[in-house]
Amino acid sequence: MGRKKQGFSLIELLVVVSLLAAVAFIATGTFRGVGENANDRLVRVEMQEIAKAIRQFKADTGYYPKTGPFALSDSDGVPYANLNSYLGTSASAAERERWFYSPANFYQLLASTSPLAGTGHPLETWTPESGRGWRGPYLKGFEDGFVDIGDGINDGTALGDVSGDPLAGNRIPNVPGLADPFDHRTANARLDWSATPGGTKREKWGRPYLFLDLDADASVVRMGLVSMGPDGEYGTDDDIQLSID
Repeated sequence: MGRKKQGFSLIELLVVVSLLAAVAFIATGTFRGVGENANDRLVRVEMQEIAKAIRQFKADTGYYPKTGPFALSDSDGVPYANLNSYLGTSASAAERERWFYSPANFYQLLASTSPLAGTGHPLETWTPESGRGWRGPYLKGFEDGFVDIGDGINDGTALGDVSGDPLAGNRIPNVPGLADPFDHRTANARLDWSATPGGTKREKWGRPYLFLDLDADASVVRMGLVSMGPDGEYGTDDDIQLSID
């Protein structure tokens, strides 16, 4: 009787390895495409959730975040917001304004205590009799972090500046933001993320969503959300916008 064949020949092993490599190549390409499509869908779902929170904030209080009594200060310059827990006591007035009005700043939606806490304002907390007042947090389930961003897209008001550039201007550190799911390697001191203020920078993280006036016409207000899209660059063709008004 002949001896039974043990194992595989070199040619057979090469054939098997080649087939596995081909399958892996095809599978990788398929999942890469699915991943990109999934991220696109996830962005749109997240933007709808953020828009829902913003609309609820306005329905409860009568104001968009960072406007009216939720602005940094009243018309006489008296501060509404106590930001010491975020900025400390050494931040200048200009630094506080840049931080507060950054379109990437979603702290009033994420906060577990009212932005008007301790002011005695009628909108400080929810009042069932009037059907008005703050009753946040308005956003839950988002992995919030802190992003460094430029103020080139921030004109010092809650409306922001749609024609600006989040990489330009003064650096604003530690803005409580919401990251989109498109991963990008950090390449500069802007749009860098950390889990805590001043913490270790993440190697890769999404770009911050922006809440600002989408209309370049100063006489028209059209509040909305912007994702910088797969390329991570603001103002390019793959930006994703959602009007809230």
